Amino acid sequence: MGLRLAESAAPTMSSTLQSSGAALDPLFKYLPSKYLDAFIGKGEVLFRSLSYYSNYEEMQVRGDPYEGKRVFKPVGGLELTNTTTGKKSQFHGTFKSTVQDHEIFVFCMSKVLSPELAREFKSDVCVEITEPAYLIAQIRSALRLRKWVKQGRLLHDSVDYYSPVTEPLAEWAVPERMVMRKTTDYTDQAEYRLAFARGNALQVENVVTQIKTDQDITLPTLDGHPEHVLKLGSLKKLCKVHRIE
Repeated sequence: MGLRLAESAAPTMSSTLQSSGAALDPLFKYLPSKYLDAFIGKGEVLFRSLSYYSNYEEMQVRGDPYEGKRVFKPVGGLELTNTTTGKKSQFHGTFKSTVQDHEIFVFCMSKVLSPELAREFKSDVCVEITEPAYLIAQIRSALRLRKWVKQGRLLHDSVDYYSPVTEPLAEWAVPERMVMRKTTDYTDQAEYRLAFARGNALQVENVVTQIKTDQDITLPTLDGHPEHVLKLGSLKKLCKVHRIE
């Protein structure tokens, strides 16, 4: 499998970038070529709910059952304390804190151009977004027109990868932080993520917590997964297309 540059970007928009914030390195969006015109030509940016990505049965690529969750599974088990007697015991299971994953929407990109990632995502093209700050500014402007997005707020950052054996401290209660975290199983994706939420889904402590045994199996949900398309207009000036061969 190789990479071939198929089309060139137009001149950069440095003046726009200055008004949009600090310049970012190029980002990469992997997708099947049948969606190329919708994304580049029409500027249709599809945000899917976190619940979609955690539903590995419906995904055609490697889904993440811990998407939108902060998990803690120490090697020796969880230390539990009986609040009545004060007695401590070890429990072999996993602590999970889950955000309102049907109410938080994400758009995923990568910081790397890689044939291996293209193969993993079953994509025959990769769109290089040469001016990410401009794209982010366009998306932020579109969100401000939608009253159901609280204050039109857009989160964007590199995904931070963690090991489930690492203690979560206060992170388990902060949805904003959890949205930008994945387990180290996905480090190779080098993901950069954009996210927004409906209502108060990003409010501190708006999570569901569970302690589950190692034998518990979470079946993928068959419920519909919400999505939202932002229509920005042509993105041709921001993009280069790499064909995967």
